Amino acid sequence: MQRNRNPVLNEIEPEITQMLETFGYKLVLSELKGPAGRMTLTLYIDKPGGVDSDQCAEMVKKVAVVLETLDARRHNYNIIVSSPGIERPLTNEKDFERFSGQRATLTLQQAQGKQTLTGILRGLSKGCVVIERGADTVEVPVADLVAAHLTAD
Repeated sequence: MQRNRNPVLNEIEPEITQMLETFGYKLVLSELKGPAGRMTLTLYIDKPGGVDSDQCAEMVKKVAVVLETLDARRHNYNIIVSSPGIERPLTNEKDFERFSGQRATLTLQQAQGKQTLTGILRGLSKGCVVIERGADTVEVPVADLVAAHLTAD
């Protein structure tokens, strides 16, 4: 679902994911932005029961070690590790099932431009995210999604 993904993420993300899983965390979303030499790597992590700021701070240190071994000479990273928060990003098909019944916002790219839909998630059906908007139920092809996140009431 991540369009315009920084190709450096493809190189570093597998090792970071493995390290996080060793400590019981799941990588929810990663973003890498900024110019070479001053890039900001933002990682959203979660685990059963959630994560707190001390755990995020500890993972920043561990991610820094992984990056030093993987990419020491190419880039200098600012690292941010955070919980997904109340408006958690929905990054894979399992998320649409897991958070079924909760309020969400979907952003999609269509021929006529970007469109945003907000409603109650109703899961997946035949490759489409099902969202209830009042009396209407809309099916959005997963392939059309640019972003999706839970929405606070």
